[in-house]
Amino acid sequence: MLNSRILKYSLIYILIFLITPTYAAFNDIGVGTRPLGLGGAFVAIADDSNAPSHNAAGLAYIQDFHIGATHAQRFNGLITYNMIAGIIPLGRIGTLGTNIGILSEQSAIYREQTIHISYATTIIKQLSCGLNLKYLSVAYDDENEFVTENTYFANTSSSSFSLDLGIMAKIFNSLDVGTSVANIIPADLSISEEHTDTIPLNIRAGLMYRLESIAGMSAQGASISKLLNATFITIETMSRNGDIYTRGGIELWVNRSIGVRGGYSMKNSGNPATTISFGGSAKIPISNTTLQLDYGFQILTGDLRDNTTQRFSVNLVF
Repeated sequence: MLNSRILKYSLIYILIFLITPTYAAFNDIGVGTRPLGLGGAFVAIADDSNAPSHNAAGLAYIQDFHIGATHAQRFNGLITYNMIAGIIPLGRIGTLGTNIGILSEQSAIYREQTIHISYATTIIKQLSCGLNLKYLSVAYDDENEFVTENTYFANTSSSSFSLDLGIMAKIFNSLDVGTSVANIIPADLSISEEHTDTIPLNIRAGLMYRLESIAGMSAQGASISKLLNATFITIETMSRNGDIYTRGGIELWVNRSIGVRGGYSMKNSGNPATTISFGGSAKIPISNTTLQLDYGFQILTGDLRDNTTQRFSVNLVF
């Protein structure tokens, strides 16, 4: 019985201190189902309820009210992430957004929470800027034996504020460029007197190109031109804590109701790793509201090659 308990808590320790700091919400697991399907390359898109988590500047070009919710599972359900988000356009004043994300693990010992309050506006028609004020918190179960008997814990909870800035430029009708800098204000979430846990700067830059610009040049007929009109490709580079990530994806809408996407991500430094992603969407009109259902699936390689990620999202646009 004792050996079983030691094994159990040893596994939990590994999960929390080795897996969670690397793949937790504060370390850019990539929020949202649609971005997952695009390999995480969303900084130059940011046109739905996922925008505050990727590039707040994208909010400025959203003209409808959005309410979205996402459920994600990692490591065969050992880690779950849930988010709810809302976007409110205010006309010439700008656009407000907010979301709350909660990450937890199966034993319920560890929990992360992120709250975004976002605002964006256009500087000129082709250029927007946005910012996030973020509240970040971590908490451990202070009644759990593993926590209470571990001298690593000076505190069982910690919280801090930070700030993100984003810019989006619509250079041509078919080309958008986006960049964001997250965690500009250092957020210290340490729970140990021996180690400092400051969330590092996270810099993204990318572009999105709509294939509608070449649809008219297609010699394959009206059906191909129609598909090109509803297709874009995107690529993004991210720098975090000395590591460089390259991401890319493609999204196309077969018709007004069905969309499909695929993506690829590669870590170019440290311990190299790649991911392959797939996803799809279904839009269902309900009176003056559109209900969009999204599903995303990600295959991990490297040290995590036997693990997968699944995400489900619901988004209401009205």
